[in-house]
Amino acid sequence: MKTFKEYLVENKKIYSFKIKVAGDVPEKFQEALKSRLDSCKVMTFEKLSTTPIQKLPLDFPGQENKQVTIFEVICEYPITPPEIETHVKAMGIDESCFRVRNSGEPTEVDQVLLDNEPSGEAMLDEQDMDKSAGKIKHKDYFGDDFNKGFLKDLSKTAKQRTKDGFAAEYKIPKQKTDKAGSMSPMSNAGNPDPRKGN
Repeated sequence: MKTFKEYLVENKKIYSFKIKVAGDVPEKFQEALKSRLDSCKVMTFEKLSTTPIQKLPLDFPGQENKQVTIFEVICEYPITPPEIETHVKAMGIDESCFRVRNSGEPTEVDQVLLDNEPSGEAMLDEQDMDKSAGKIKHKDYFGDDFNKGFLKDLSKTAKQRTKDGFAAEYKIPKQKTDKAGSMSPMSNAGNPDPRKGN
């Protein structure tokens, strides 16, 4: 059986925040802010990432052509975003150049989900792109043989659905051909109006 102290340690609440700074980050910003938040028992204070320079950075509509540096702060003692903002302002950073958000806010959670999606980077720079893709048999995806096989599969599926009582059978219409064996716009040359018979 667990002791009371073990239960307390397991149920320890932490307070997690994201601090975003647009533009250049002052020297020793991380160390200075960590020492200011010392009374809240800072567990971790780390730089997560720096975005590329963006025309209009997310969360900073008034800042143009700036990069955004994102820090994560986790504290043991309760603190709120406005309290952290007060400490950042006291360090001389303009209010329009930083944001403090709870890590659990919906906008922050959505941003984490977007960051974890596959990047979709261009593969044009890869030297061995052809080798990584492998050989592609074009006849498996294109051409007359593929189209005939596809139509046969559709017909087979339609028959199966009819047996199961889902849909009426669909028959592929047969194409009419002229004496040469192919259908052409010139085959009606003797009959300018196909609706009229000879």
